[in-house]
Amino acid sequence: MDAEKIKLIVFDIDGTLAETDDYYVNKTAVLLRKVLPFVKQDSMEKAVRLPIMAGETILHSVYRLLDHVGLDKVISKVHSKFSVKKEYKYQAVAGMKETLVTLSKNYIIGIITSGGYRSTEAFLEKFNLKKTVSYVISAEDCQFIKPHPMPLIKISEAANVLPENCILVGDTVFDILCAKRAGAYSVAVKTGFDTERFLKFHKADFILNSVNELPTLLASCRQDKLSKNETGKNAEKSKDLV
Repeated sequence: MDAEKIKLIVFDIDGTLAETDDYYVNKTAVLLRKVLPFVKQDSMEKAVRLPIMAGETILHSVYRLLDHVGLDKVISKVHSKFSVKKEYKYQAVAGMKETLVTLSKNYIIGIITSGGYRSTEAFLEKFNLKKTVSYVISAEDCQFIKPHPMPLIKISEAANVLPENCILVGDTVFDILCAKRAGAYSVAVKTGFDTERFLKFHKADFILNSVNELPTLLASCRQDKLSKNETGKNAEKSKDLV
């Protein structure tokens, strides 16, 4: 990846910037322990994580089908009401805000989400990110959702940046497919439900533990390019001396 050409970094919210996955695992475990109180909370969470992972993948697939028949906006509004109520109820991925603020000094920051406008606004409000995030595309703003490339193409056009100069950061294969189909780089994070093996199978360009490793990745890519350029220059000098 040529980090010097990257202008726009786009993030998913659920499982990428917000700990929605851990929230559902915790709530499910608490509910089941009312029936099985002898099972410890951490043991129950480990037991329910895999079934919830499988269920989320199925739900995403169903949501994609609804998207194609125009019913996704109804679901996204329900999602928004459930996510918000009085306020946005999910916690941030640790260090997420600081990372976005740091990246915003050198890159345009955007958000693409399959959630609704209301929940997205509540997320930005809760974590004071409205000045950090320049562009937002929710399910209500676009005809098709991820893994269709349209959301990424639409946000790149709004930012006046070519897709090949964009990075899409997300926790699911739908984020990877969206990025690849649009011609952008895909960076997968392991803070969501999809396993590292699953993310590798779908050929994410990079896989990180969380969004907090992104600045280091970009710095490393820049350093690699500088090193290659320096090596090339030294090779040319050697030819001239021969």
